[in-house]
Amino acid sequence: MKYLFLTILTAFLLGCSSGSKLVSDGKSDYKIFISKSALKPEQYAAEELQKFLREVTGASIAIVHEAKPDDKLIYVGFKGAPELLLKGLNVAEFGKEEYIIRANKTDMLIAGGGTRGTLYGVMGYLSDHLGCRWYTREVVKIPKQSSINLPEKDDRQKPVMEARQISYREAYNVEWSVHNRINSNMIPDSLGSGNISYPFVHTFYALVSPQKYGKTHPEYFSEVDGKRLIKETNMGGQLCLTNPEVVKIATATVFEWIKTHPEASVYTVDQNDGEGYCTCKNCKQLDDREGSHSGTLIHFVNQIADSVAKVYPEVTLQTLAYAYTEIPPKTLKPADNVTIRLCHYDYCSAHKLGDCDDHKRYIERLDQWSKIAKRITIWDYYTNFERYLLPFPNFETVKHDPKFYADRHAIGLFPEGNNVDDDGGGEFSELRAWVFSQLLWNPERDGQKLIDEFVDNVFGHAAPYISQYIKLLHDQVKPDSVYFSIWEDPEDVNYLGSKTIRTADSLFALAKSAARSDTALFNRVEIAYLPVLYTQLYFYSIGGSAYLRPDQVPTSLATFEKIIKKKHITSLGVVALPPASLDNFIKSVKSKDKYLTNWWVIGPFENDDRKGFSTVYPPEQQFNPKATYSGKGGTVEWRQYGNMESGYVDFARLFNPKKNVVSYAYRTITLPDAKTVKFGVGSNDGVRVWINNKMVLDRLVSRPATPNEDQISVPMKKGVNTILVKVDQTGNKWGFYFTERQ
Repeated sequence: MKYLFLTILTAFLLGCSSGSKLVSDGKSDYKIFISKSALKPEQYAAEELQKFLREVTGASIAIVHEAKPDDKLIYVGFKGAPELLLKGLNVAEFGKEEYIIRANKTDMLIAGGGTRGTLYGVMGYLSDHLGCRWYTREVVKIPKQSSINLPEKDDRQKPVMEARQISYREAYNVEWSVHNRINSNMIPDSLGSGNISYPFVHTFYALVSPQKYGKTHPEYFSEVDGKRLIKETNMGGQLCLTNPEVVKIATATVFEWIKTHPEASVYTVDQNDGEGYCTCKNCKQLDDREGSHSGTLIHFVNQIADSVAKVYPEVTLQTLAYAYTEIPPKTLKPADNVTIRLCHYDYCSAHKLGDCDDHKRYIERLDQWSKIAKRITIWDYYTNFERYLLPFPNFETVKHDPKFYADRHAIGLFPEGNNVDDDGGGEFSELRAWVFSQLLWNPERDGQKLIDEFVDNVFGHAAPYISQYIKLLHDQVKPDSVYFSIWEDPEDVNYLGSKTIRTADSLFALAKSAARSDTALFNRVEIAYLPVLYTQLYFYSIGGSAYLRPDQVPTSLATFEKIIKKKHITSLGVVALPPASLDNFIKSVKSKDKYLTNWWVIGPFENDDRKGFSTVYPPEQQFNPKATYSGKGGTVEWRQYGNMESGYVDFARLFNPKKNVVSYAYRTITLPDAKTVKFGVGSNDGVRVWINNKMVLDRLVSRPATPNEDQISVPMKKGVNTILVKVDQTGNKWGFYFTERQ
């Protein structure tokens, strides 16, 4: 599909045509004209044009507010431009970010609609015509050329994506955003403002406050399991959407938002995060009839939208199609002044949309929403949210998803990425931010060429090794059978094996050597290396011995701490859980705990309704490595297991079937003297531990495996001691950690 991109780019783009010259041999007899009544963003645009024309050519071009008959002028903005340059243009038709670059034989016009059109026209001229680039906050490319020709044909552009906010810390820099034609909500009014959603997201409790109404009107809030659920925060609690009083209060709140925040582009009526949707009689009947919980949501939002449209016909509301509302309703349609913000949450990150069976269900829902909604924007996810620093080879999605969405008429894409606090530093976040900025303006561009361009210009002499590293990881996730998600644990993916990481480490050694003479370049290479370093330290911290030798750890950890201090990185992920805690991670690396990684293992055995957890299976009665037993799915026998890459004993990889089952692990410890030994256990899910045939731990729980979550002290005898571990399984992941605490 070719977009209405309104672009005619010919050989003039890099100033190589034979037309009139704007600058010749570093000199110019042109002036930049801007009206005295020009908007502040247009004034800034004229100043930026003057600044970068001087940097490109060395020519100093004055800014004037009066057009004299003999002047040769570059007109910035439509105001004051001569009729000859405006011929055939209906200025009122220009969109708020649409612009035109055109010239006659003597003068040039750069002008656009709204508050940002002219500004982005200047940025488009500098980037598309003169080759200027703003890759990162520090790396700016300004190609030098002594002469520039006037454009010979019109270059008229507007962005394909109307909403182009990019959730990477680097992209929240205002100067970077403006130069890359992003309309982030961080852009101030003086630069044309941005595309603002107010409030940003998850607004149910902002619409109807539980603090104000929770005690007096619990019926305003969602009914779950027969009780009204009222939360302290907007996580896991919702509203009763069929209650007419809730509609009335929410509508009044939206009107107040419109009054107090006129700068907003759209007003959000969004479900809160998490589940907790209402199952009262009325809500359930409506949702059942519509075949989705989006039934009550659209019914609710439409009522507010209808009231708003009568007073503010130009105002748009926005609501999420997310998690339990991702499925469209059967008969209801969003009102024309409602934008659906569809979330592509927790699907495969390895493959682009359309190339993976895991996306089929989502694509069907996207197409269904497209048929019933006048406006759709997308919220998609492009990082590991628990571990921003983990290598995340998802460039196929970055390169191709914007065009996929544009082909389906999405008006915006919000790529949520590794938004590390303060200065940034998440895995390749600057690269992704820049590529997204280019593709959201024009999805027809070649994403791989953009990645290559960024790497070449940002990493300079080290670029070949960075490119090899990127290819190394992405080659491993190409097969259809590979899957990883935005919440994946490092030990669960296929691209972080010790062999791969050793190769990556060698490539970065070469990259650092190539960058050694350039301090700024070396710092950029170090940041790119940080995910490899984090991976090495992570696996060491959970008992892996294949990534780092003990004698290498102090130096590697010191380098890690130096880089994160330099980049002001204070967290590892978006969630406040142990994996996201930087302090806890560093403590785990420094820990002297010994992970027990060599075991005899056997299973699986039956565990329907978790009855197998208390069932005494033969491995609890004796250890006989030659014995065979009847297990779930067939005959089972003891086999030896050892893992140098991780201290995690992964039953899910060892056994099949792997649902509603239990398995066992057995080993011995020989002590020179009797003593009390401290052990740490972390399991997914329930766990029992026997030492010398005595049960010392009995936990029927459902949880992810975290090292040392349970801690026990056990008297051990001199000589051989036996350890038997039993772990049951209720969901997907299944296994345990076992440490000897120091």
